[in-house]
Amino acid sequence: MTVLVDEAIWPWRGRRWAHLVSDRDLDELHALAHAIGMPYVAFQGDHYDVHEDLRDAAIALGAVPTPGRDLVRALRAAGLRRRGTPTWAWTARHDLSVLGPGEGVDVTRGLLATSQSREAGLDADTRAAAVEAVARLESRTGLDEVGLAVRPGELLLIASVAVSLPPDRAAALVGPPLERVAATATIHRATGERGTFVELAVDVDVPTP
Repeated sequence: MTVLVDEAIWPWRGRRWAHLVSDRDLDELHALAHAIGMPYVAFQGDHYDVHEDLRDAAIALGAVPTPGRDLVRALRAAGLRRRGTPTWAWTARHDLSVLGPGEGVDVTRGLLATSQSREAGLDADTRAAAVEAVARLESRTGLDEVGLAVRPGELLLIASVAVSLPPDRAAALVGPPLERVAATATIHRATGERGTFVELAVDVDVPTP
């Protein structure tokens, strides 16, 4: 299995961007993307967009530079090619900088009690693990935002920490309880450009608003 990255030739917001993909396994792609600082919310269905610096970081961790044409062929051969992936629709975003200490936990509980979360079938253990992670982060680093987003087939809870942390440090802050969530849930942790993200992504059958 190999993670591939093409040339950074696509201009956007004053930078040049490339596509980071896997030729066999999306878990492998997510793991490398998170290691270089990409949150799951940036996943485009079959790839991550990475600017020049992130491309270099990915190559340093083993991604293979690949011409764009060959990259698309590899995606198709693996059956991972996706076109027109729907963007995330935010159903709620809470700026915690204007709220008091400890509000992130209450906000998270509220988000996990919404109709989208109920329809996703999140069980009590999954909800408790997510709330516990947010509480631990909030008590140790503070939070700047908690939000809930959906797109067809997926629901995403994001807690954003106001400071940027390496992924291993973020994982240490979150702690082991998140390793014991229900089998239907996958936890992705990464350092994003706005800070450190703790993401709970769940495969669901919930329509976007």
